[in-house]
Amino acid sequence: MTWQHTLYAYPTLFAAVLAAALGAYGLAYIDRNGRTPVLVTFVFATAALSLWSGFSALKLLSTDPAVKLLAYRLLYLGAAPIGAFSLLFALAYTDRDEWLRPAVVAALLSVPVVYLLLLFTNPGGLAVEGTRLVETGGLLVLRVDVGPAHVPLQLLYNALLSLVAVAIVGVEAVRLGRAYLPQAALLGLGIGAPILVVAATYAGVPPFTADSVNFVPTSTAVTTVALGVALFRYRLLDLPPIAYTTAMAASPDGVLVVDTDRRVVHANDRGERLFASLNGTLGDSFDEAFPDVALEDASAAEVRIDGEDETPAFLSVRTQRLRRRGKRVGWVVVLRDVTALQEQKRAIEEQNERLRLLNQIVRHDVRNDMSVVLGNANLLESLVEDEEAQRRLATIVRNGEHAVELTETMRGLMRTMLEDAPELEPVSLRRVVNDEVAAMQADDGDYEVTVSGEIPDVCVVADDTLGTVFRNLLTNGVRHNDSDVPTVTVSATEADDSVVVSVADDGRGIPPDRREEIFGRGNKGLESPGTGVGLYLVQALVDGYGGEVWIADNEPRGSVFSVRLRTAVDRT
Repeated sequence: MTWQHTLYAYPTLFAAVLAAALGAYGLAYIDRNGRTPVLVTFVFATAALSLWSGFSALKLLSTDPAVKLLAYRLLYLGAAPIGAFSLLFALAYTDRDEWLRPAVVAALLSVPVVYLLLLFTNPGGLAVEGTRLVETGGLLVLRVDVGPAHVPLQLLYNALLSLVAVAIVGVEAVRLGRAYLPQAALLGLGIGAPILVVAATYAGVPPFTADSVNFVPTSTAVTTVALGVALFRYRLLDLPPIAYTTAMAASPDGVLVVDTDRRVVHANDRGERLFASLNGTLGDSFDEAFPDVALEDASAAEVRIDGEDETPAFLSVRTQRLRRRGKRVGWVVVLRDVTALQEQKRAIEEQNERLRLLNQIVRHDVRNDMSVVLGNANLLESLVEDEEAQRRLATIVRNGEHAVELTETMRGLMRTMLEDAPELEPVSLRRVVNDEVAAMQADDGDYEVTVSGEIPDVCVVADDTLGTVFRNLLTNGVRHNDSDVPTVTVSATEADDSVVVSVADDGRGIPPDRREEIFGRGNKGLESPGTGVGLYLVQALVDGYGGEVWIADNEPRGSVFSVRLRTAVDRT
């Protein structure tokens, strides 16, 4: 065998062996994971490549003219349908399964079948007009003068289908973006290599000339190598472009695609950068980069990244199974940078801790000190006879009692601010309302607080801050009242699953356009000496109980604050 035989025959023989190995890998994959259109069309395409290049090598290596002619006819068992199989694979790989109907497949393969029938029967020389042996470059080459059916049914038909296949892959690459371009280029090169060589041969571009060795079968080595690289580098059979579509190439979040071997095989730009921050690159194990994240667990996990400047960053990691035709082919992993959220969370926690400390100081230290002040002031009232001194002591007592009241308001306010969800329980409505009314009546203030009828003997859904609601409403009815002797009346009506408590005053009333904003934090009533948090606290507590509060006009003047509370199952 001359060195020219080795130069031209062995790449073709290598292509045949490699194509057969790829086809065998595809069959093993089908046996292990089940059939998919991508797998089936891949196996048929590699089988066609193996037949084409294998018999081409035999035709080149054999010295027997009869064997050469037989190998020439047999190589078309692979060459004739290669364009159809390339197009079917491109359709399956780009998830255009709706085109893979039996009628479409039969139509695409009908032309190769007709050509093969003509080739083996050769009526009137339609496929082969004649053959001759020529020596070129030390090689004994079989020259075939093709018949009129060869160009339209073989060359042009295969070229057209292959170009359509390349176009489909190219369009998909443009649609999906930069990350898909490498594997698209490999597929385009693999499908297009024989077309380019045919075009160069017919154009007489050296060394692809009609008088030299036919390089078209040798070009299948490029095709099989391109397919092999794409198969193992980009997991061609596992993750078709539908995976990258799912990964949302334009997503502001980082997105990784992980194959069944738990390797990261795709990433959008953001995902690639975040993965690189963990010293990972495409093809690396997901588990090594994220040892604390279970791919099988769809709930979000959080990963800390310590940067070079020792400033930690945090990623939220959420996984989702990637399935195709009922088979799991990998996972989609979404990475979201939550560093700012973590910093905000930490700041809130620190603020809450300071608020708890402030609450403790106000409720305990200030309250205890004010109790001492009030105790001494009350004692002095009985010892002091001077009217001016008594008046000033009365002012001290009144303001001291208000300060104690503020500590109770602070208690309720802190609870609404610091507790995510209050622990609700059945609370006796009659007891709470009567206690708050009695506390107001026990004060020697110049006002009247009464109960109209009886408060229903029911339990409502609340907690131990329910008294704060009615204390603030009663105080509000007195302080915002411009009557000579402010009057506040409490009543309640029971429904099937709720009870409404109304606190009516005879003050100047609240304009309708202010009734929504009056519950906002910091809003005060007209000329109010209060802190502006009482009604805000009422709204917050009632909302936490699952109730509602609203304002209506009182007759003939004043306002009615109504609180609807859910009735609990338990009764007092």
